[in-house]
Amino acid sequence: MKQNNFFDLHRMQLYLQKHFTETYRFYLLATGSLVGIMIMVPILMMTLGKNDALQLIDLAPTYYIGLFGGGLLFTGRSFGELGNKEKCVDYLLLPASQFEKFITLLFTSTIGFLVVYHLAFYTGYLVADAIQFSVQHQHIQTNYTFLSDPDEKTYVYYCYFILQALFLLGATYYHKYSFIKTLLSIFIFLFGMAMLNCVFLFCLFGTEKSIWKRGVPFVMINVLDPKAAYSWTTTTYVIPQWLRDIYLFAIRFLIAPAIWTIAYFRLKDKEI
Repeated sequence: MKQNNFFDLHRMQLYLQKHFTETYRFYLLATGSLVGIMIMVPILMMTLGKNDALQLIDLAPTYYIGLFGGGLLFTGRSFGELGNKEKCVDYLLLPASQFEKFITLLFTSTIGFLVVYHLAFYTGYLVADAIQFSVQHQHIQTNYTFLSDPDEKTYVYYCYFILQALFLLGATYYHKYSFIKTLLSIFIFLFGMAMLNCVFLFCLFGTEKSIWKRGVPFVMINVLDPKAAYSWTTTTYVIPQWLRDIYLFAIRFLIAPAIWTIAYFRLKDKEI
């Protein structure tokens, strides 16, 4: 029988066992550090806040910084073996397909971190809530209203998966200082898109009298009307609804999978 060089369940299981056997100390240390930080931050906030009761809105910045900052740092260390010649040869010669290696790091760095992070944050929340209740006899107030629409909250996680995909792709290109190089590449790309948007706006509105400002590139723009009686009078131009629906569909279902696919084929190019 011809061996399946793309995916084999038993081979995948053996590779997962090998992966976690070699890295479990790092994962345990990272998880312990994460839980410790999630416990220490609200305790410090309660200590410095003196008699002020801790509210959920106070913990929100910590949650988002940890989710994106910690998650992207964690993903940025993927495929670090490819930056060392000896480790690179050992990694490429492992009896597992590139797809199995890729999917292992995808799940551990993206899905695994997301699950562990929420467990760590919830642990910190429970500890802080217990301490506050024992001292001030009141629980943490759940008054966080930012992105109150549940549909809006989901887009935070769509952005999380897109950024995770970008940093995983960056790890396949940059094997040393991957996080910094990927972050710089994203900034350069966004700057280029902003410049392209400026060219597009110059073509639409010209450069003589109309002044455009406070816009979202390729989505909407506010234009000052030079003929208006008051200089602050603006006209808002927004892309049509059908185009917005395409944007949202791409954010939800297309961008992250497309980037993961590119990252996989980039990794597959290194196959011996």
